[in-house]
Formats: sequence, structure tokens, C-alpha cells
Amino acid sequence: MTQEEQANSENKSDEEQNFDEHPEVIELQKNLTGMSKDLMKKNTDGIRADISQISSKIDQLKKARAEHNADARHHRNMRNNVSDEKFAIIEKLREEATNEKELREKCNEQIRNNKARREEVKEEIRAAWTKVKELRERYYKMKDEVGVMPEQLTDEIRDLEWQQQTTQLTPDEDAAMTKRIIELYEKAYSAHIIGYSSDETEKAVEFAKALSEEHDTAHQNVLEYAEKGQVHHERMTKLYEKIDESRAGGSGLHEKYMDSRQAADIAHKKIVELYEKIKLNQHLLDLIDDEQIRRRHEKSQQIRKERIQETKEKQSSNKRMTLEELRLLMGDDEEEDEEK
Repeated sequence: MTQEEQANSENKSDEEQNFDEHPEVIELQKNLTGMSKDLMKKNTDGIRADISQISSKIDQLKKARAEHNADARHHRNMRNNVSDEKFAIIEKLREEATNEKELREKCNEQIRNNKARREEVKEEIRAAWTKVKELRERYYKMKDEVGVMPEQLTDEIRDLEWQQQTTQLTPDEDAAMTKRIIELYEKAYSAHIIGYSSDETEKAVEFAKALSEEHDTAHQNVLEYAEKGQVHHERMTKLYEKIDESRAGGSGLHEKYMDSRQAADIAHKKIVELYEKIKLNQHLLDLIDDEQIRRRHEKSQQIRKERIQETKEKQSSNKRMTLEELRLLMGDDEEEDEEK
């Protein structure tokens, strides 16, 4: 790339560089070098006709946009044309509606929180009752191995110890009772080794029941807050309906204002798109003009070289040369020196 080409590339605007990636530009650049003069003219005329049609369409859209904007201003002014008294009423209704909306959102937040806790408790309940099941299985395992209920062990040991302390016993009776107490203690120790604890089981059951109650409470809260939220929502909706009824000019003015503004926005968007199309077409024309300039310059250079060659041949034959021919030779020598 020459320095001139590099400078031209650096001076390109972002818009032109974006156009370089456009399919129409790529297609034209691909065919431009070998394009005939007649086809260039045909393309140029077509592009200029397209620009003219687009310009006319833009004028129509600008007119339509102005009309839509005027309608929007008219409907907005009519919508807002309320007396001070009605304005105060509307403001009060709007405050009440906002308050009901805030209360509804608070209910919705409580619903979300209680639903989340309800789901969390489900897993905790499942784990708690699994723990109870394991403890009960250990209880029945102990019963099978020891052969007696743990509560019976405790009661019998207490009764025998009390009798031994408070009753007059013969030596044989006392020995027999002591032996029985030792046997019971051994069974109790076996139960301890197995890992059974009635207190632990009871606590596990109480914990599981407490979680179940918390789950039920959370579920009940969800239902209650949903009902309260619906009440606030209905109140809010009715208040907004009253606001619409209180506006001057009857109902529908705000909708007309919004429709007109939307129509103006659509027209404006189309105008912007059409301007972009014009810029693209102008870029295509510039590419064709650049190619035509390049060809004219190339042809001019070729003619100049031919004239220089003819003049040099005339000089070598010692024919008399004109002042223009001498200047032509001098100019050619200067260009050769610059190239060196």
C-alpha cells in the first residue's frame, strides 16, 4: 500500500468503513474493475434514481411525522387539561393506589419468603424423620438382643434397690436380689452399648414434629398473604380505574396520545433508515466515480507516454521540435529524476 493509499484509508470515517462490509459494496467492488462504461452509467443512473425516490419518501415521512407529533401534543394537552380540584383528586387517588401497590408487593415478598422456607423445611423434615426411624430401629434391635424393654429395666432396677434398702431380708434373699440387680445392670449396659437412648428418640420425634408444624405455618402464611395481596391488587386496580375516569376529556385520550407518539417514532425510525440507504447509495456512486477517475488518469498517462515516445523519435531524427514538445520531454526527464 502506497503512502497516499494509507493516508486515504486513515481518513476514512467510521461510516465509510462500515459500508465497506456491506454486501452491495462488496458486490460492486468485485465487478467494478471489469465493468464497461455503459454498465457504469446504467448503475449510476439507477442509483441516482433510487436516491431521488428515497428523498421523496423521506419528505412524505417527515410530513407524516410532524402531523403525528402535532396530534400527540394535542391529545397530551387535552389529557392534562384538568382543573386544580380534579388534579388534587387524581393525586390523592394516585397516592392511595401507590400505597396499595406497595402493600401488595410486601405481601408478595412474604409469599416468596414463606415459600422458600417451606421448601427448605421439606428437606429438613425428611432428614428428621429418617433420624427417628434409625433410632427406633436401634430400639427394636436392643429389644431383640437384650430381651426386655428399656423402660422395664429402669423400673425393675429401681424397685429392687428400694426393696433391698427398706425391707428386712434374709441373707439368701439379699444375695438373690443382688444377683438380679447385677443381671439387670448388665442388660442396661448392653442397651447402652447398642446405642439406644429413649431421651434421644423422644427429642428426635419432637424436633421432627416441630419442623412439620413450621412447614404447616409457612404454607398457611403463603395462603394468607396471597389472599391479602389479591385484596390490595383489586383495590389498586379500582383506584387506577377511578383515575382514568377523573381525567378531563373522557377516556381514551392517553391511548390516543400514545398511539400518535408511537406513529411519530415509527416514521422517524424509517426516516433514519432511509437516510442510511442514501448514504450507502452515495458511497456506491463515489466508488464508481473513483473508478472512472482512475481510468481517465490511466488513459491520460498512456496518451502522455505515447506522445513522449513520438517526440523522442522525432528528436532522434533531428527534426525540428515545437516548444510544447520540448516541454513534454523536459517534464518526462523530471519525472525520471524523481523516480530515481
